[in-house]
Amino acid sequence: MTFSLAGRCTESGQIGYVVATSSVCVGARVGAVADGVVVFSQARTDPRLHSVGLKAWRKAPGDAMAALNAMKAHAVALHWRQLGVFPMHGNAAQHTGASCLDHCGGLVGAHSMALGNFLGTDRVMPAMIDAFEASKGALAQRLLTAIRAGEAAGSEREPLQSASLVVMGADDLKEVDLRVDYDTDPLARMGGLLDDWLPKSAAYRTRALDPDNAPSSADVESR
Repeated sequence: MTFSLAGRCTESGQIGYVVATSSVCVGARVGAVADGVVVFSQARTDPRLHSVGLKAWRKAPGDAMAALNAMKAHAVALHWRQLGVFPMHGNAAQHTGASCLDHCGGLVGAHSMALGNFLGTDRVMPAMIDAFEASKGALAQRLLTAIRAGEAAGSEREPLQSASLVVMGADDLKEVDLRVDYDTDPLARMGGLLDDWLPKSAAYRTRALDPDNAPSSADVESR
């Protein structure tokens, strides 16, 4: 009972994902990003499959299908699993098991991939893809705009409770890593968190890469 979107920005070189669901703590269970690729395990989730997909990706960089097949091979009761692999470069791959609840499936755009199950309408995934591909600006904002479009197009059949938004930048540092674990309007809450975080993100990147010349956290937080 989840809908998600992975996206990439060819200008910044960033890749990331956003996900929302009607259960709590979706960020602990759905999605991982590393090494220029996003992997998903959702529906009846098994977060252990994320490390399987990432390990396979490192062995065969650029081969999303090989990573997906590794996840499928390790999955218990594959018919309950919804899996995806979305690379920074090249084609995406996804799987929706036969027991996943309708509306369900996956859809790939030019620079994005949507997955969903137990959706309110069959317009949710196309709405996310269309909104992402038409949007401009920071990748995190584009991902949030896209999932809000999916919410407006039908969302899930149950009220949302949690959301997660992650963007990987250069130097193996996450530009954004936000979670809403329990809220009556998690995507609205995520928007507030993102508005607060984005002006601070460059300073915290400097604290990681060049701490001698970085501002104090007190200075950053007072801005």
